[in-house]
Amino acid sequence: MAKEKMMKKGADDALPSNMPPMGKPGIGKMDWKAAKRILAYLKGYKLTLVVVVVCILLSSVASVASSLFIQTLIDDHIAPLLGSESPVFSGLLKALCVMACIYLAGTLATWIYNRSMVTIAQGTLKQIRDEMFAKMQTLPVRYFDSHTHGDIMSHYTNDTDTLRQMIAQSLGQLVSSVCTIAAVFCCMLYQSVYLTLVVLLIISLIMRVVKVITGKSGFYYL
Repeated sequence: MAKEKMMKKGADDALPSNMPPMGKPGIGKMDWKAAKRILAYLKGYKLTLVVVVVCILLSSVASVASSLFIQTLIDDHIAPLLGSESPVFSGLLKALCVMACIYLAGTLATWIYNRSMVTIAQGTLKQIRDEMFAKMQTLPVRYFDSHTHGDIMSHYTNDTDTLRQMIAQSLGQLVSSVCTIAAVFCCMLYQSVYLTLVVLLIISLIMRVVKVITGKSGFYYL
């Protein structure tokens, strides 16, 4: 029994300091220093980022406006035509053209900001790999003797590609989701303050239930 404890202690001591001991699941925490270093690479794309933010706002507003316009389309154009003996479709056609323009503007804005984020991600990826290669030229030979070729190449391929996906997809989707939620919330308040309060109350109850269920079920996934 004492021998097993000594072996386990030796294995725990051999782990890097930033890793949790064996048998104890670690809790993921946000590394703000690493996040700041990654965001520092985006300083060279300030103008492109401004275009991305503007396009994300346009995409979010177009998405919400198209949903609100359906109500106007039905109440002001389609419903009156149903009871008319000689319907005139000119107003309906104009409304459909306006709705098509809204969808087109939202689609174009989404395409522009996605393409811009891909360009930023590829440029950032190249800069990071160039810095990694320059750093590798200064490392001593014993570093390559103590690290396998697979581990070294994994930093150049898998790790940097994960950063690229974060910048190209996750970062844009995060900003887009926040803008969409804000736009939807404003429209909900415009439509009905009382219904908005009811929705917020229900969402808070759902979040509490989900938190309780996740806390109890998460134990079985460790």
